[in-house]
Amino acid sequence: MKSVRRGAGTATMIALAFALPLSGQSLLRLAPPEGQVNLYVYSMEMSMQNPMMPISMTLRAHQTQTILSATDEVIRARTAIDSSTMTVSTPGGPPAPDLSGRAFTIEMDPRGRMLNVAADDAAGDDAEAVAEGLLESSNFFWLPEAEVAAGDSWTDIVPVPLSMGSMGGPAATMEVEFTYTFTSLEDGQATITFTGPVESSLDMGGMPVSVSGELSGSLVVDVGEGRYVRQESRLSVEMGMGGMAMPVETTTTLELVTDPT
Repeated sequence: MKSVRRGAGTATMIALAFALPLSGQSLLRLAPPEGQVNLYVYSMEMSMQNPMMPISMTLRAHQTQTILSATDEVIRARTAIDSSTMTVSTPGGPPAPDLSGRAFTIEMDPRGRMLNVAADDAAGDDAEAVAEGLLESSNFFWLPEAEVAAGDSWTDIVPVPLSMGSMGGPAATMEVEFTYTFTSLEDGQATITFTGPVESSLDMGGMPVSVSGELSGSLVVDVGEGRYVRQESRLSVEMGMGGMAMPVETTTTLELVTDPT
């Protein structure tokens, strides 16, 4: 794996069209109806065990996603952060920004590969940078190029931005080779899991840093409704910097709200 320049990514925040031919194989593609509205809750926890400056961060945000348009080539969706609560535990660090009210238009292809992320009202502040980074750093959910059946696995090399706990700062983007598995289709819900090794060398402020570990996750899709129900990821790595080994762990969950009351 090699480090590359930061690329656009996304949380695959739109519905999934799921065809089931007689052969038992399925072609997974994003094809949501225009005007579809989905409510989600996003949760994130991050910890860095730095003996000199431990860092922890939590975030919980309610989001509304609206499909603006969908073609065979490009899908456009608007994601608005309705409310958010963030805590940051960094000695001497800046206060946690409020992400509430931020909105972004995202474009992707039918396999979920991000083409563009743009703030609806560009403010250029920390809150906008953090919110945009959250969308970009969830680019793990590409769909397979070919038809697959339950139990099939495939691989894709995905550019993954890893901020390692920074808030709004530039993220080092790495190429991770994920192994995806279509694990099951039960009661109208399709489950896909993925895992990939994270191995690279970074430059953080002129200091060389080695990163070694794993990034894994899963996605549950409601086939009948054409939308995902739950999305999870877990990054567990060890950073080597200045002769110190620092464990870093980040977990995220994005879950559909089926009863907003």
